[in-house]
Amino acid sequence: MDALNHLFQTLANLVRFEKGQQQESFLVLLLFVLSLGIFGAAMCETALPMTVLAISFVVLLVLSAVLVWREHRLAFLPLVLLFLVLGAFRYETAAKLPANDISSFARQEVHVTGRLSEEPRYTEDSDGQIKIRYSIDVTSVRAGGGEAQAASGGCYIYSRPVEGRAIPDVAIGDVVEASGKVRLPHGYQNPGQLDTELLLRVQGITASMAVGKRGVKVTSELRPTFAMRFHRQIAAIREHYAASMMEVMPQRDAAAIFAMLFGGYDGIDPALLVQFTTTGIVHILSVSGSHISLLAAVLAWLGSFLRLPRLVTAAGVIFAITIYTFLAGCVPPVLRSAIMGGLTFFALALGRERDARRLLLVASIGMLLVWPLLLFHISFQLSFLATAGLLYLAPRLQAWFVDHRVPRLLSGSFALTISAQGATLPVIAYYFNQLSLSCLLANLIVVPIVELMIVFGLFAGLVGWLIAPIGKVVFVLDSLLLGLVRELTRVLAALPGSMIWVPTPGGAACIAYYAGLGALLQSEERKKAELAFLVARRKPVGAVFVAVLVFLAAAHLAKPNEMAVHFIDVGQGDAALIVTPHGHAFLVDTGGTRDGAYDIGARVDVPYLLHVGVHKVDAIFLSHAHEDHAAGAGSILLNLPVQHVFTSSEGRDAYAKSMRMSTADKALAKFTALQTGDRYTIDGVTVEVVHAPAAVDETEADGNEACDVVRVRYGKASFLFTGDMTKEQEAQLLAADADVAATALKVGHHGSDTSSSEPFLRAVAPRYGVISVGYDNSYGHPKQTILDRLASLGIETLRTDEQGAIVFHTDGERMRVETYAQTHRNVATRK
Repeated sequence: MDALNHLFQTLANLVRFEKGQQQESFLVLLLFVLSLGIFGAAMCETALPMTVLAISFVVLLVLSAVLVWREHRLAFLPLVLLFLVLGAFRYETAAKLPANDISSFARQEVHVTGRLSEEPRYTEDSDGQIKIRYSIDVTSVRAGGGEAQAASGGCYIYSRPVEGRAIPDVAIGDVVEASGKVRLPHGYQNPGQLDTELLLRVQGITASMAVGKRGVKVTSELRPTFAMRFHRQIAAIREHYAASMMEVMPQRDAAAIFAMLFGGYDGIDPALLVQFTTTGIVHILSVSGSHISLLAAVLAWLGSFLRLPRLVTAAGVIFAITIYTFLAGCVPPVLRSAIMGGLTFFALALGRERDARRLLLVASIGMLLVWPLLLFHISFQLSFLATAGLLYLAPRLQAWFVDHRVPRLLSGSFALTISAQGATLPVIAYYFNQLSLSCLLANLIVVPIVELMIVFGLFAGLVGWLIAPIGKVVFVLDSLLLGLVRELTRVLAALPGSMIWVPTPGGAACIAYYAGLGALLQSEERKKAELAFLVARRKPVGAVFVAVLVFLAAAHLAKPNEMAVHFIDVGQGDAALIVTPHGHAFLVDTGGTRDGAYDIGARVDVPYLLHVGVHKVDAIFLSHAHEDHAAGAGSILLNLPVQHVFTSSEGRDAYAKSMRMSTADKALAKFTALQTGDRYTIDGVTVEVVHAPAAVDETEADGNEACDVVRVRYGKASFLFTGDMTKEQEAQLLAADADVAATALKVGHHGSDTSSSEPFLRAVAPRYGVISVGYDNSYGHPKQTILDRLASLGIETLRTDEQGAIVFHTDGERMRVETYAQTHRNVATRK
């Protein structure tokens, strides 16, 4: 440590940082430029030449060594550039997959062999069907009936149990085989949405297969290695805990307490999950990320409060983190968080606050060098920022509370909570657009109870092996405490303003925010010096401030009155958001899944609306009751104020069924069936009902015949939404001489050949055709014949499966279009 400190000190002195903060500031600079190099390489449209990067790295390394040896005053410059190049180099090496990776067999039917890397995961969909997910490290692949060839990469295999057939008994390390079609990971490509492909890539998963009821076959059981035996023993311990809890408490209680002990959300009561999220304590259900940091911080603070010897406190912190890491399965995200939290809070517990901050920076630099893709992972972002907040902000806040005579017990809890929330606010705002105002009370009242539950739960499982009745009694006590936690969080979540909407921050806003936090951390002497500097130059500073205000005001006034039409990527479904020039919002369809296994409304639509600043909806227009068009509306109605819902003629019961709502739900009172010729004007934007057919006999139709067609107009710009309208309906419209002309067409039925006849396309004569479709869907949409037809008619085609969210902006005369996948290129894989 002393040698490392001496090296950092020498380098930092060359950078001429303020005395006492040289090492820390120098490490912050290195972390920043390393991250900048990773980010810059990711944003490049093409891969950077590795030879150029390697030569640049060697030259800068030699130059840095020479200048440092000579103690030259410019030695820091090549060193900073070195880390910039190193970041780009590491990104390029990490992002490129090997030639034999399982992802290279995408869309092929293959027979794959691999070793199970984690215990099978069992989930249940809304219809009660069990789904099994196996995670394997691929060793070989046989494609097209040929010979097996060596392969690599992680793969998820999804299977369903067959009635009357036993589910294979597998353990970590077993060799398994399966046959199916290889699919690439692909999430919903919308702003503010978590990047599924990237998250899986960081975990080493590059492909998936759905084998259905064919299942997997265990071909051999290798002699287990020490690592395999270790993982199997951890899995056995977790199974023991789960089985013991299920014996003495309701299933939903067991799921919640198991999550508190080991992390995860499987089987948790959705209402409890919402309450935890609203009160800002959902981190309790994750053993990785900020939870480890907060747990370590609480233990370190508790040791200080109880005046325990520093070495005892440090040992307790490391022991707690180690136990949690083992029981959570030692998966990579938990290991990374344990390293970060363990190193920093070990030093903190020993009273070496400055060393703790330096260790955090060193650990973060090391992690980005080993796993550069972590920079884009929300877990890493929250872990680093929460830990930094606890190390940099919490001591200042606690001292401020103590100076203002806040009791020491409360000051510590308040300081920890505010610091973690404050440091992560921009990231939380970007991804979730929500901020919990009840988190202070929840952390003060609820979290201590939860921590007690965790201690009781761990104790109960251990004692249960020796004296089963005592373990059961303690688990029952845990269940009772959970009831108290459930009631407390329900009350806190119901408080007015408990959860507020936060606008999505831009890059400038984030820089200003963290610059402000940095200013708060300056020493009093530094603050006084900076204030004196500003006062001495108040005239030029004031002029710059006024100029900035004038510029912002002029930019706002010069902004044209535009309507925005967002085609949201909801997979195999339709959903479009229209935002009027003055911020009114309405939706045309909302997407959804037919099996209800994934709540598109809650997990795609609502986050998208909040991300673009929509927190109330004037109206929802639903073309028909099929789930892939209407199911998402249910969660929108639950989470946001909605004034009206306009439907086709199928009846409210059909929509209630699609949304999985009770037919007695009060929200159905907002539903009104449309009629042909209806017109609605909102803020200068007109919605015309072009076609609203009468209800048809469900036994003689598939539901698409009842599809409404609406057109949205603003000035000379217009958008025609056809839902799943069939060719027969298109012919009826043309025969009735209906006006269907539009600037942009939402292509019917996801590009199926049951829609988009050539006469209809010629009548619409759109400039753009938008296809809302799921990536690599099983229906084969869009059909090539439709794509060829659109191209032959000169219609520019845009697809949500390829380009993600598609947004049109128009002032009624001119129109421009943005696509999310092009402006926010996926950084997970170089292709």
